[in-house]
Amino acid sequence: MSETQVKVPAEAVLTMSDGASIAVRRWGAPKAQRMVISHGNGLAVDAFHAFGSALQNNFEIIAFDMRNHGTSGPGKVLSEPWPRFLNDIPEIFDGIQTVFGAKPTHGAFHSLSSASTLMAQGRDPRPWQSLSLFEPPVPPVEHAGLLERFNQMNLDLVHRTRVRRRRFETPERLIASFRKSPSFGGIKDAVLDRLARAVTYRTDADPLHPWELVCDPQMEANTYDTREFRGCWDELANVTCPVQIVIGTALGHDLPLLLQSTTLLARSFGFDAATVEGGSHLMQLQRPERCAELVATYAKKAASGCL
Repeated sequence: MSETQVKVPAEAVLTMSDGASIAVRRWGAPKAQRMVISHGNGLAVDAFHAFGSALQNNFEIIAFDMRNHGTSGPGKVLSEPWPRFLNDIPEIFDGIQTVFGAKPTHGAFHSLSSASTLMAQGRDPRPWQSLSLFEPPVPPVEHAGLLERFNQMNLDLVHRTRVRRRRFETPERLIASFRKSPSFGGIKDAVLDRLARAVTYRTDADPLHPWELVCDPQMEANTYDTREFRGCWDELANVTCPVQIVIGTALGHDLPLLLQSTTLLARSFGFDAATVEGGSHLMQLQRPERCAELVATYAKKAASGCL
């Protein structure tokens, strides 16, 4: 009996071991090979639709929002969210195999979800066929000087995020703020619109500002604080599945320190590395087709045993 005959669902809600809900959905038709995608801190996976669509010819796309984000939120603000993120990823992998059927599964993750997946793989591995990880912000504990600057970068993000406005009159107000930020440069208006609507929800908390960020800025700020994550680095030596670290380029990059930390990460553990020319940290939103090309090529090599 085919997958369509058994009515594989297009969406589902997975319940984590602590009771949190994670929304997952399939984009496009079932395929023999699966690609799972997710997003970075404070974002939502629906903003990555163009990137996922560029992969649909070759893969079944399963997209999910991290806890407290997008359609998986809002949720309880955690003072130390990283341990929970690392528990979530293996549980999400298992849930996807149960709900959508077991099949060869690749991953293509951005920032928060990329670091969570990589570090979880060092602790509680799953049979990923390949992982393409876009600038995972793993603390570079092997290099004291770089680590000090990395921690300062994140503390700056913590302070800026804690005072971030959470409520807006309309999603268009949020889009206007995106356009003022260099981090969102080079992203098409349609993608910014999709992002703004994916990261907000309508609430009655403030009638004059009914649109609220799904991810509480306090949760987002707590996520930027990675100072207590030390043990993860050595555990990455346990990762045996093919891993490709995808890095942007210096010109116009909004977080240039990540270019150094992710390059060190790849070199330290022998991970493969690829570059998106002209890409900043949000390169999957800026250059979705090029990013998808790198991911598809790597996954095909992994599937054929060429890595």
